[in-house]
Amino acid sequence: MGFTAPIYFLFSAFLLLVILMYFFRKQYEKKAIPSVLLWQEWMNEFEAQAWWRKLQHHLLLYLQLLALLFLIFTLAQPYFEKDGIEGDHIIFIVDTSASMTALEGEKSRLDLAKEKMVQTLDKVDQQEMTVIVAKETPEILIERSQSQKEIAELVEKLGPSYASANLIDSINMAKSLLGEDNGNIQLLSDNFSKEESLELHQNTTFFAHNLGDSHQNLAVEAFGVTMRESKVVGVVTVKNEGNDSKELNLSIFNEEEEVLQQVSEAVEGNKVKTIFLEELPPATLYKAVVSGDEQYRLDNEQFAFLGQQQDPTVYVHKEIHPFARKAVEVASTNVIHLSSDSAEENKFDGVHLIKGIPRSDWPSGPKLVFLSGEDGEKEMELSGEVSGSMADPLMQSVEMEKVYVEKAFTAEEFSSLDVVARRGETPLILSGTYEGHPIIVVTFELGSSDWPLHPGFPLFMFHSIQELTQNRGMLGYFYPGQTMDYFPASDVKKAEILDSDDKVVLSYLTFEQPIALPLTPGLYTLKETKDQKEESRIFTIMLEDAEKSIQTEESFTVSAVSSVDQGEETTTSNNISYLFLMLALVVLLVEWEVYRRGISN
Repeated sequence: MGFTAPIYFLFSAFLLLVILMYFFRKQYEKKAIPSVLLWQEWMNEFEAQAWWRKLQHHLLLYLQLLALLFLIFTLAQPYFEKDGIEGDHIIFIVDTSASMTALEGEKSRLDLAKEKMVQTLDKVDQQEMTVIVAKETPEILIERSQSQKEIAELVEKLGPSYASANLIDSINMAKSLLGEDNGNIQLLSDNFSKEESLELHQNTTFFAHNLGDSHQNLAVEAFGVTMRESKVVGVVTVKNEGNDSKELNLSIFNEEEEVLQQVSEAVEGNKVKTIFLEELPPATLYKAVVSGDEQYRLDNEQFAFLGQQQDPTVYVHKEIHPFARKAVEVASTNVIHLSSDSAEENKFDGVHLIKGIPRSDWPSGPKLVFLSGEDGEKEMELSGEVSGSMADPLMQSVEMEKVYVEKAFTAEEFSSLDVVARRGETPLILSGTYEGHPIIVVTFELGSSDWPLHPGFPLFMFHSIQELTQNRGMLGYFYPGQTMDYFPASDVKKAEILDSDDKVVLSYLTFEQPIALPLTPGLYTLKETKDQKEESRIFTIMLEDAEKSIQTEESFTVSAVSSVDQGEETTTSNNISYLFLMLALVVLLVEWEVYRRGISN
């Protein structure tokens, strides 16, 4: 314990003054008594006692001395020193990126960061606190709070965001919040280098707590597949973050979690190994998994979609209208016109534009079909105005209301498809899935319409080829924390995102804003619920390249105070003068009660 103003102990002289006042105060009171013999004897004994023994009979004196002593201690401002933190405003910056989920023993680095923050909270003494999460765009969770309990509850709820941490912008945000105040920035990360350029105010102390140790880590840096000469080939690059050579096991899976190929290779320390995969079995989705490390598994797998890397051929069959042939040549650079002599046309893999072919002879795969009545379709009577669904991608900038259609054919077999355009109640254009493949059906002949003369017709052909050639079952690749612009069809009532265990992780009923995607890396499914059916598409959340490393940096401190630079613990003063003031008031109350009782007796 120490004293801020010990000079006030000079007032202790008043204690002697109070004692001297008791020596010179009146000793006797006049009273009528029957005899003084006993009083005379008592007075003789009292006068024979020492002066300090006489003081034992004066309780009020002791109480007054004690109250005065407590007041002197209050003026001297006593305090206790304890471990503390310098600064009036303490800002915590927490790195919640994927590398912070790497294990250090049984706990992750993020768990260690949270424990460090709780330990720091125990040293805070009525100082303002702010918590910033170092995301791509730094986020302030709470600002200038003095409640340790509130901060502790907030820290307990912190979880990984998996996206790369923008530490520099987070530090700049903290600097702007501090200004010229006496501040303290506590950065909890794993790989912030002391080589970074930091321009801090002289009143700011900066602590970089880089948690964890560097481990030997295997990471799938890149994985891709493609079709080459009717064969699926792939390439995988694996990095060994470690000084020693490491044996790895690489397994390739399909969407059914079946093992397609396995490879064992040795990777030298701090080197990248490229592994080529020949003649992979056909699949829509491939997953590469590397085994060999335990501390960090998020970078041990990666997905690749085959469908998005192909450039399908568009096959135009014999009876297609000449205007449609010209329009499709503009829409695609890989167009093949088939003749009646193409005996193997049903085996061609690509998008087919067909007309006048019996349904039993339709080729497999995506198709744009023009009905002609040659396959038994009946001609329909048309009435009403022509209109198109502007929410459908096929109708973008296509003004169907200006199109004249003379006749159309029945499309009862395609009643499950979505109606894209109609005249009155008669469907003119339908879109959807037929026998497991994407299909677009035009129920009228182009020759009986003026549509090919409209500027919207080539646009429709372009949108159709794009719709049929894209992989309808896949959305693609995304990073943690990204959002997706989502424009569903008008009949979509609900959209749900399911994880690999078919558990709903996100659900949406309105679609005015871009939808937020999951944070955890992995494979997900977007399921759309429509009026009469459901459609699903898959996508993957993948790690950013910066998060495929778990190497750490040394902790360091930047401060204008030399003792802090050397890493010594700082202390803070806890003033307890108010305790002595309260004790003095209590003693005065007791003295008053003793005096009152003496008067009443």
